[in-house]
Amino acid sequence: MNAAEVIETYIDNTVRLLPRRQRDDVATELRSLLNEELHARAEESGCPPDESLALSLVRGYGHPNEVAARYQPPWAIIDPADSTSFMRAAIIGAGALVLVGAVSKSPPSVPDTVQIAILVWLGLLVVAFGAKNWSRRRWPAKVLWEPRDRDRVNRVGTTVTVPIAAFFVVLYAAPTWVLAHLSGGWFDTSWSAYTSNFQRWRLPCWIGLMTVLLALLALVAIQGRWRRLTRRINIGLNMALACLILFCAVDGNIFQSSPVDQIARNVLALVAAIYVPSVGVQLYGEIGRLDRAGATRDA
Repeated sequence: MNAAEVIETYIDNTVRLLPRRQRDDVATELRSLLNEELHARAEESGCPPDESLALSLVRGYGHPNEVAARYQPPWAIIDPADSTSFMRAAIIGAGALVLVGAVSKSPPSVPDTVQIAILVWLGLLVVAFGAKNWSRRRWPAKVLWEPRDRDRVNRVGTTVTVPIAAFFVVLYAAPTWVLAHLSGGWFDTSWSAYTSNFQRWRLPCWIGLMTVLLALLALVAIQGRWRRLTRRINIGLNMALACLILFCAVDGNIFQSSPVDQIARNVLALVAAIYVPSVGVQLYGEIGRLDRAGATRDA
């Protein structure tokens, strides 16, 4: 293979990675640049242009994939900027599915179902991130960055959430009593009776954690924004509650009625599968987070 053939092969391998409308122009430009550089090197070395000199030239110019990317940035299904988000979503989703399979008392086929679900989840993530990347390139004006204060509290939403959550705390604390009063005694509510083992320490811990979380949410709503201390207390309380929910799902023995207890365990397993990873995301986001209040003071 002579020098001209080396250069033409290099150009062909480069332009075939580009859209058809660009190939002729890029090929002409590369041919001119490489031949000019080849003859300049040949004159400098005092030798005629041969295969080894042409090969050294094109290798120094870069791999065809790299050269093509200079003319036309390649389209990636997952944008490099989204790699961390994609990995986080993949790990959280897969972990949640594994968690559901671990705490579920189902037939031996569950592991196979979990594996299929994980593959489906990863496929959906690829499609979702690919669509996001495509739309971002297709309509860049619609994805302009907007400032968003993550620590600002929605006071209206909190005002609505806290009373509703407080009602459910009372319901969890004494379901039989609350349901009997709501129904006016017309329905049998004995199925909602807790076991003595659950009432001994798990129920008080559950009610205590939820009460403190609601009190913290109300305090933050009054202050108007989350601070480093309140964020970390919130993460700690949520982590403790998530672990308690997971333990109750695995251990069971919550309601005296066996069918109701099994239903409750399945529901708690689903809640734990979502709750535990979400707390992990909160913790991950808090690690290394800048103290905006401190930065403002320094400025």
